[in-house]
Amino acid sequence: MNTEVDKKDIETCLKDICRHPIFVKSSSSISLLSYLVNKAINHEDVKEYTIGYELFPKNYIDDKNDGIVRSHMFKLRKKLRAYYADPTIKPDLVFEIKKGQYNLSFITPKVYNKGHKLLTSIDIPVSYLKILIISVALIVLMGFALNVLLQPTSKIWGDIFNSDAAKMVVISDQYVVMKINHNGIDQATLFKEINSDEDLLKYKNKNPEENIENTDFTLMSKMAPYGTKILSDWFNKNNSEFNLQLESDLKFDDFQDNHVIFIGQFKTMNVSKSLFLKESNVFSIYKDGFKYDFDGVNKVYNTIFKRNSKVEYAMVSCVWSNHNTCRFYFVSNNDIGVIATLELFTKNQWLKEFQDKLPDKSNGFNALFKVSGLHRTDMACELVELELLN
Repeated sequence: MNTEVDKKDIETCLKDICRHPIFVKSSSSISLLSYLVNKAINHEDVKEYTIGYELFPKNYIDDKNDGIVRSHMFKLRKKLRAYYADPTIKPDLVFEIKKGQYNLSFITPKVYNKGHKLLTSIDIPVSYLKILIISVALIVLMGFALNVLLQPTSKIWGDIFNSDAAKMVVISDQYVVMKINHNGIDQATLFKEINSDEDLLKYKNKNPEENIENTDFTLMSKMAPYGTKILSDWFNKNNSEFNLQLESDLKFDDFQDNHVIFIGQFKTMNVSKSLFLKESNVFSIYKDGFKYDFDGVNKVYNTIFKRNSKVEYAMVSCVWSNHNTCRFYFVSNNDIGVIATLELFTKNQWLKEFQDKLPDKSNGFNALFKVSGLHRTDMACELVELELLN
Protein backbone atom coordinates (compact mmCIF):
# COMPACT_ATOMS: atom_id res chain seq x y z
CA MET A 1 0.00 0.00 0.00
CA ASN A 2 1.35 3.44 -0.87
CA THR A 3 2.15 5.71 2.02
CA GLU A 4 0.49 9.11 1.73
CA VAL A 5 3.32 11.43 0.82
CA ASP A 6 3.69 14.85 -0.71
CA LYS A 7 3.91 14.89 -4.49
CA LYS A 8 6.91 17.24 -4.33
CA ASP A 9 8.79 14.71 -2.17
CA ILE A 10 8.09 12.02 -4.77
CA GLU A 11 9.34 14.22 -7.61
CA THR A 12 12.49 15.08 -5.64
CA CYS A 13 13.24 11.41 -5.02
CA LEU A 14 12.63 10.61 -8.67
CA LYS A 15 15.05 13.33 -9.80
CA ASP A 16 17.71 12.08 -7.36
CA ILE A 17 17.39 8.54 -8.73
CA CYS A 18 17.52 9.63 -12.37
CA ARG A 19 20.70 11.66 -11.72
CA HIS A 20 22.47 8.73 -10.06
CA PRO A 21 25.24 7.01 -12.12
CA ILE A 22 23.26 3.75 -12.05
CA PHE A 23 20.41 5.37 -13.98
CA VAL A 24 21.83 8.38 -15.77
CA LYS A 25 22.86 6.47 -18.92
CA SER A 26 19.76 4.26 -19.07
CA SER A 27 17.00 6.26 -20.75
CA SER A 28 14.71 3.22 -20.98
CA SER A 29 14.87 2.61 -17.20
CA ILE A 30 14.29 6.31 -16.47
CA SER A 31 11.26 6.38 -18.78
CA LEU A 32 9.78 3.23 -17.26
CA LEU A 33 10.38 4.42 -13.67
CA SER A 34 8.86 7.85 -14.38
CA TYR A 35 5.87 6.16 -15.98
CA LEU A 36 5.29 3.85 -12.98
CA VAL A 37 5.73 6.71 -10.49
CA ASN A 38 3.13 8.78 -12.31
CA LYS A 39 0.70 5.84 -12.34
CA ALA A 40 1.26 5.28 -8.61
CA ILE A 41 0.62 8.97 -7.82
CA ASN A 42 -2.69 8.77 -9.67
CA HIS A 43 -3.55 5.39 -8.04
CA GLU A 44 -3.83 3.70 -11.45
CA ASP A 45 -3.42 -0.07 -11.61
CA VAL A 46 -0.69 -1.16 -14.04
CA LYS A 47 -0.58 -4.35 -16.11
CA GLU A 48 2.04 -5.72 -18.48
CA TYR A 49 -0.17 -4.95 -21.48
CA THR A 50 -0.70 -1.35 -20.29
CA ILE A 51 3.04 -0.72 -20.08
CA GLY A 52 3.72 -2.39 -23.41
CA TYR A 53 0.96 -0.54 -25.23
CA GLU A 54 1.72 2.92 -23.78
CA LEU A 55 5.54 2.81 -23.62
CA PHE A 56 6.46 0.47 -26.47
CA PRO A 57 3.64 0.84 -29.04
CA LYS A 58 5.88 0.05 -32.03
CA ASN A 59 7.45 -3.06 -30.58
CA TYR A 60 4.78 -4.53 -28.32
CA ILE A 61 2.18 -6.88 -29.79
CA ASP A 62 -0.39 -8.22 -27.36
CA ASP A 63 -1.03 -11.54 -29.08
CA LYS A 64 2.66 -12.44 -29.46
CA ASN A 65 5.14 -13.72 -26.88
CA ASP A 66 6.85 -10.32 -26.58
CA GLY A 67 9.13 -10.20 -23.52
CA ILE A 68 10.17 -6.55 -23.83
CA VAL A 69 8.14 -5.41 -20.78
CA ARG A 70 9.38 -8.24 -18.53
CA SER A 71 12.94 -7.61 -19.67
CA HIS A 72 12.81 -3.89 -18.85
CA MET A 73 11.05 -4.52 -15.52
CA PHE A 74 13.77 -7.01 -14.54
CA LYS A 75 16.47 -4.44 -15.30
CA LEU A 76 14.61 -1.67 -13.43
CA ARG A 77 14.18 -3.76 -10.24
CA LYS A 78 17.87 -4.64 -10.39
CA LYS A 79 18.90 -0.99 -10.74
CA LEU A 80 16.63 0.08 -7.87
CA ARG A 81 18.11 -2.59 -5.57
CA ALA A 82 21.62 -1.42 -6.47
CA TYR A 83 20.64 2.22 -5.91
CA TYR A 84 19.21 1.66 -2.43
CA ALA A 85 22.19 -0.57 -1.54
CA ASP A 86 24.50 2.45 -1.99
CA PRO A 87 25.48 3.49 1.58
CA THR A 88 25.71 7.15 0.49
CA ILE A 89 22.02 7.19 -0.38
CA LYS A 90 19.83 8.46 2.48
CA PRO A 91 16.35 8.62 0.95
CA ASP A 92 13.30 10.04 2.68
CA LEU A 93 11.16 7.82 0.50
CA VAL A 94 11.69 4.48 -1.25
CA PHE A 95 10.23 3.33 -4.57
CA GLU A 96 9.48 -0.39 -4.42
CA ILE A 97 8.34 -2.77 -7.19
CA LYS A 98 7.82 -6.25 -5.80
CA LYS A 99 8.90 -9.22 -7.90
CA GLY A 100 6.15 -10.46 -10.19
CA GLN A 101 4.26 -7.16 -9.95
CA TYR A 102 4.16 -4.03 -12.08
CA ASN A 103 2.68 -1.51 -9.63
CA LEU A 104 5.11 0.76 -7.79
CA SER A 105 4.71 1.57 -4.09
CA PHE A 106 5.99 4.45 -1.96
CA ILE A 107 7.31 3.19 1.35
CA THR A 108 9.51 4.52 4.14
CA PRO A 109 13.18 3.54 4.40
CA LYS A 110 12.38 1.83 7.72
CA VAL A 111 9.82 -0.45 6.08
CA TYR A 112 12.17 -1.13 3.14
CA ASN A 113 15.14 -1.93 5.38
CA LYS A 114 13.02 -4.22 7.52
CA GLY A 115 12.06 -6.26 4.46
CA HIS A 116 15.65 -6.40 3.18
CA LYS A 117 17.53 -6.63 6.47
CA LEU A 118 19.85 -9.59 6.88
CA LEU A 119 20.49 -11.39 10.16
CA THR A 120 23.86 -9.99 11.28
CA SER A 121 24.54 -11.88 14.49
CA ILE A 122 23.51 -15.23 15.92
CA ASP A 123 24.32 -16.62 19.35
CA ILE A 124 25.52 -20.18 18.82
CA PRO A 125 26.90 -22.39 21.57
CA VAL A 126 30.57 -23.20 21.00
CA SER A 127 29.80 -26.93 21.06
CA TYR A 128 27.52 -26.45 18.04
CA LEU A 129 29.81 -24.05 16.24
CA LYS A 130 32.29 -26.74 15.09
CA ILE A 131 29.45 -28.91 13.81
CA LEU A 132 27.99 -25.90 12.00
CA ILE A 133 31.33 -25.03 10.36
CA ILE A 134 31.89 -28.63 9.21
CA SER A 135 28.32 -28.86 7.90
CA VAL A 136 28.65 -25.59 5.98
CA ALA A 137 31.97 -26.75 4.52
CA LEU A 138 30.41 -30.02 3.35
CA ILE A 139 27.45 -28.18 1.82
CA VAL A 140 29.81 -25.80 0.00
CA LEU A 141 31.86 -28.71 -1.35
CA MET A 142 28.73 -30.57 -2.44
CA GLY A 143 27.37 -27.42 -4.03
CA PHE A 144 30.64 -26.87 -5.87
CA ALA A 145 30.63 -30.46 -7.13
CA LEU A 146 27.03 -30.18 -8.31
CA ASN A 147 27.79 -26.85 -9.94
CA VAL A 148 30.66 -28.39 -11.89
CA LEU A 149 28.45 -31.27 -13.00
CA LEU A 150 25.43 -29.18 -13.93
CA GLN A 151 27.10 -26.14 -15.45
CA PRO A 152 27.61 -26.22 -19.21
CA THR A 153 31.11 -27.52 -19.84
CA SER A 154 31.51 -25.09 -22.72
CA LYS A 155 32.35 -21.44 -22.19
CA ILE A 156 30.26 -20.74 -25.29
CA TRP A 157 26.95 -21.27 -23.50
CA GLY A 158 28.31 -20.53 -20.02
CA ASP A 159 28.93 -16.87 -20.85
CA ILE A 160 25.36 -16.57 -22.13
CA PHE A 161 23.69 -18.34 -19.20
CA ASN A 162 25.73 -16.41 -16.62
CA SER A 163 25.02 -13.02 -18.18
CA ASP A 164 22.40 -10.61 -16.79
CA ALA A 165 21.20 -9.79 -20.30
CA ALA A 166 17.92 -11.34 -21.42
CA LYS A 167 17.97 -14.25 -23.86
CA MET A 168 15.88 -14.28 -27.02
CA VAL A 169 15.33 -17.20 -29.40
CA VAL A 170 14.39 -16.02 -32.88
CA ILE A 171 12.51 -18.38 -35.21
CA SER A 172 12.76 -17.81 -38.95
CA ASP A 173 9.38 -17.45 -40.62
CA GLN A 174 8.24 -16.93 -44.21
CA TYR A 175 6.25 -13.86 -45.20
CA VAL A 176 2.86 -14.80 -46.67
CA VAL A 177 0.77 -12.68 -49.05
CA MET A 178 -2.81 -13.05 -50.20
CA LYS A 179 -3.28 -13.28 -53.96
CA ILE A 180 -6.45 -13.59 -56.01
CA ASN A 181 -6.15 -16.74 -58.13
CA HIS A 182 -7.63 -17.38 -61.59
CA ASN A 183 -10.95 -18.34 -59.99
CA GLY A 184 -11.21 -14.98 -58.23
CA ILE A 185 -10.58 -16.52 -54.80
CA ASP A 186 -8.08 -15.21 -52.23
CA GLN A 187 -5.21 -17.66 -51.87
CA ALA A 188 -2.25 -17.60 -49.46
CA THR A 189 0.92 -17.46 -51.55
CA LEU A 190 4.69 -17.36 -51.02
CA PHE A 191 7.01 -15.19 -53.12
CA LYS A 192 10.77 -15.70 -52.81
CA GLU A 193 11.21 -11.97 -53.50
CA ILE A 194 8.92 -10.95 -50.60
CA ASN A 195 9.80 -11.44 -46.96
CA SER A 196 8.76 -8.11 -45.39
CA ASP A 197 6.30 -5.24 -45.78
CA GLU A 198 9.07 -3.30 -47.51
CA ASP A 199 9.66 -6.13 -49.99
CA LEU A 200 5.92 -6.29 -50.68
CA LEU A 201 5.76 -2.56 -51.44
CA LYS A 202 8.73 -2.80 -53.81
CA TYR A 203 7.22 -5.80 -55.57
CA LYS A 204 3.84 -4.08 -56.02
CA ASN A 205 5.53 -0.99 -57.44
CA LYS A 206 7.39 -3.13 -59.99
CA ASN A 207 4.35 -5.31 -60.72
CA PRO A 208 1.26 -3.05 -60.44
CA GLU A 209 -0.86 -5.61 -62.31
CA GLU A 210 -0.41 -8.13 -59.47
CA ASN A 211 -3.34 -8.07 -57.02
CA ILE A 212 -1.62 -9.08 -53.78
CA GLU A 213 -1.94 -7.90 -50.16
CA ASN A 214 -0.21 -8.68 -46.88
CA THR A 215 -1.64 -11.07 -44.28
CA ASP A 216 -1.61 -11.25 -40.48
CA PHE A 217 0.17 -14.63 -40.39
CA THR A 218 3.49 -16.16 -41.46
CA LEU A 219 4.70 -19.67 -42.29
CA MET A 220 7.22 -21.79 -40.38
CA SER A 221 8.74 -25.19 -41.18
CA LYS A 222 9.00 -28.24 -38.89
CA MET A 223 12.37 -26.90 -37.75
CA ALA A 224 10.53 -24.40 -35.52
CA PRO A 225 8.87 -26.84 -33.05
CA TYR A 226 11.83 -29.26 -33.05
CA GLY A 227 14.36 -26.47 -32.54
CA THR A 228 12.34 -24.74 -29.83
CA LYS A 229 11.98 -28.04 -27.94
CA ILE A 230 15.75 -28.69 -28.09
CA LEU A 231 16.56 -25.21 -26.77
CA SER A 232 13.81 -25.32 -24.12
CA ASP A 233 15.25 -28.55 -22.68
CA TRP A 234 18.77 -27.13 -22.80
CA PHE A 235 17.85 -23.86 -21.09
CA ASN A 236 15.83 -25.67 -18.40
CA LYS A 237 18.76 -27.98 -17.73
CA ASN A 238 20.94 -24.91 -17.16
CA ASN A 239 18.39 -23.04 -15.00
CA SER A 240 17.81 -20.35 -17.60
CA GLU A 241 14.95 -19.15 -19.78
CA PHE A 242 14.38 -17.22 -22.99
CA ASN A 243 11.84 -15.04 -24.72
CA LEU A 244 10.52 -16.18 -28.09
CA GLN A 245 10.43 -13.92 -31.15
CA LEU A 246 9.70 -14.33 -34.85
CA GLU A 247 12.21 -13.07 -37.40
CA SER A 248 9.43 -11.04 -39.02
CA ASP A 249 8.93 -9.12 -35.73
CA LEU A 250 12.63 -8.72 -34.90
CA LYS A 251 14.10 -5.22 -34.41
CA PHE A 252 17.73 -4.09 -34.50
CA ASP A 253 17.43 -2.90 -30.88
CA ASP A 254 16.82 -6.51 -29.82
CA PHE A 255 20.46 -7.29 -30.58
CA GLN A 256 21.65 -4.64 -28.12
CA ASP A 257 19.48 -5.74 -25.19
CA ASN A 258 19.47 -9.53 -25.66
CA HIS A 259 21.58 -12.55 -26.38
CA VAL A 260 19.92 -13.57 -29.66
CA ILE A 261 19.84 -17.22 -30.74
CA PHE A 262 18.55 -17.48 -34.31
CA ILE A 263 17.38 -20.80 -35.74
CA GLY A 264 16.23 -21.27 -39.31
CA GLN A 265 16.85 -20.65 -43.00
CA PHE A 266 18.86 -17.75 -44.41
CA LYS A 267 16.42 -17.43 -47.31
CA THR A 268 13.75 -16.19 -44.86
CA MET A 269 16.01 -13.77 -42.96
CA ASN A 270 14.95 -10.15 -42.73
CA VAL A 271 16.72 -8.03 -40.08
CA SER A 272 19.17 -10.84 -39.35
CA LYS A 273 20.39 -10.89 -42.95
CA SER A 274 22.51 -7.75 -42.50
CA LEU A 275 24.26 -9.19 -39.41
CA PHE A 276 24.71 -12.86 -40.30
CA LEU A 277 28.36 -13.55 -41.32
CA LYS A 278 29.03 -9.79 -41.20
CA GLU A 279 32.38 -10.32 -39.41
CA SER A 280 33.48 -13.24 -41.58
CA ASN A 281 36.52 -12.91 -43.83
CA VAL A 282 36.10 -16.28 -45.56
CA PHE A 283 32.41 -17.29 -45.65
CA SER A 284 29.50 -16.01 -47.70
CA ILE A 285 26.05 -17.29 -48.64
CA TYR A 286 26.02 -18.97 -52.05
CA LYS A 287 22.88 -20.39 -53.68
CA ASP A 288 21.55 -23.13 -51.38
CA GLY A 289 24.68 -23.24 -49.24
CA PHE A 290 27.92 -21.41 -48.56
CA LYS A 291 31.14 -20.36 -50.26
CA TYR A 292 34.57 -20.55 -48.59
CA ASP A 293 37.31 -18.26 -49.90
CA PHE A 294 40.65 -18.07 -48.10
CA ASP A 295 44.24 -17.50 -49.25
CA GLY A 296 43.46 -18.38 -52.86
CA VAL A 297 41.44 -21.47 -51.94
CA ASN A 298 37.83 -21.39 -53.14
CA LYS A 299 35.28 -24.00 -52.11
CA VAL A 300 31.53 -24.23 -52.66
CA TYR A 301 29.31 -26.15 -50.24
CA ASN A 302 25.84 -26.67 -51.69
CA THR A 303 23.05 -29.15 -51.00
CA ILE A 304 23.47 -32.50 -52.78
CA PHE A 305 20.49 -34.78 -53.39
CA LYS A 306 20.99 -38.52 -53.91
CA ARG A 307 18.58 -41.41 -54.36
CA ASN A 308 18.51 -42.50 -50.70
CA SER A 309 20.23 -39.63 -48.94
CA LYS A 310 20.86 -35.92 -48.90
CA VAL A 311 23.91 -33.84 -47.98
CA GLU A 312 23.47 -30.26 -46.87
CA TYR A 313 25.55 -27.65 -45.07
CA ALA A 314 24.73 -25.71 -41.94
CA MET A 315 26.49 -22.72 -40.43
CA VAL A 316 26.83 -22.12 -36.70
CA SER A 317 27.98 -18.55 -36.09
CA CYS A 318 28.70 -17.14 -32.64
CA VAL A 319 29.67 -13.46 -32.39
CA TRP A 320 30.06 -11.26 -29.30
CA SER A 321 29.23 -7.57 -29.79
CA ASN A 322 30.49 -4.41 -28.12
CA HIS A 323 27.31 -4.47 -26.00
CA ASN A 324 28.48 -7.73 -24.36
CA THR A 325 25.64 -9.58 -26.03
CA CYS A 326 25.96 -12.59 -28.28
CA ARG A 327 24.52 -13.34 -31.72
CA PHE A 328 24.26 -17.11 -32.05
CA TYR A 329 23.07 -18.42 -35.43
CA PHE A 330 22.05 -21.96 -36.39
CA VAL A 331 21.45 -21.55 -40.10
CA SER A 332 20.79 -23.82 -43.05
CA ASN A 333 18.37 -23.63 -45.95
CA ASN A 334 16.98 -26.99 -44.88
CA ASP A 335 15.43 -28.19 -41.61
CA ILE A 336 17.75 -31.14 -40.99
CA GLY A 337 20.86 -28.92 -40.91
CA VAL A 338 19.41 -26.63 -38.26
CA ILE A 339 18.12 -29.49 -36.09
CA ALA A 340 21.39 -31.47 -36.37
CA THR A 341 23.62 -28.56 -35.30
CA LEU A 342 21.26 -27.64 -32.44
CA GLU A 343 21.44 -31.18 -31.10
CA LEU A 344 25.23 -31.11 -31.43
CA PHE A 345 25.63 -27.80 -29.56
CA THR A 346 23.46 -29.01 -26.67
CA LYS A 347 25.64 -32.04 -25.88
CA ASN A 348 28.18 -31.37 -23.14
CA GLN A 349 30.73 -33.95 -24.23
CA TRP A 350 30.84 -32.73 -27.82
CA LEU A 351 30.93 -29.08 -26.66
CA LYS A 352 33.94 -29.86 -24.51
CA GLU A 353 35.80 -31.28 -27.53
CA PHE A 354 34.77 -28.34 -29.72
CA GLN A 355 35.86 -25.83 -27.06
CA ASP A 356 39.40 -27.26 -27.28
CA LYS A 357 39.56 -25.96 -30.86
CA LEU A 358 38.89 -22.38 -29.70
CA PRO A 359 41.40 -19.95 -28.16
CA ASP A 360 40.92 -18.72 -24.59
CA LYS A 361 40.04 -15.25 -25.84
CA SER A 362 38.03 -14.78 -28.99
CA ASN A 363 35.18 -12.66 -30.32
CA GLY A 364 33.51 -15.76 -31.70
CA PHE A 365 33.61 -18.25 -34.55
CA ASN A 366 31.95 -19.40 -37.75
CA ALA A 367 31.69 -23.18 -38.05
CA LEU A 368 30.48 -24.95 -41.20
CA PHE A 369 29.00 -28.44 -40.82
CA LYS A 370 28.25 -31.16 -43.34
CA VAL A 371 24.95 -32.82 -42.48
CA SER A 372 23.88 -36.03 -44.18
CA GLY A 373 20.71 -38.08 -43.88
CA LEU A 374 17.06 -37.78 -44.82
CA HIS A 375 15.36 -37.95 -41.44
CA ARG A 376 15.95 -36.61 -37.94
CA THR A 377 16.78 -40.10 -36.68
CA ASP A 378 19.57 -40.87 -39.15
CA MET A 379 21.51 -37.61 -39.23
CA ALA A 380 25.32 -37.40 -39.29
CA CYS A 381 27.01 -34.08 -38.58
CA GLU A 382 30.66 -33.30 -39.38
CA LEU A 383 32.67 -30.08 -38.90
CA VAL A 384 34.32 -29.19 -42.24
CA GLU A 385 35.51 -25.58 -41.86
CA LEU A 386 36.17 -23.35 -38.84
CA GLU A 387 36.88 -19.60 -38.79
CA LEU A 388 37.99 -17.92 -35.56
CA LEU A 389 37.02 -14.27 -35.07
CA ASN A 390 39.48 -11.94 -33.33
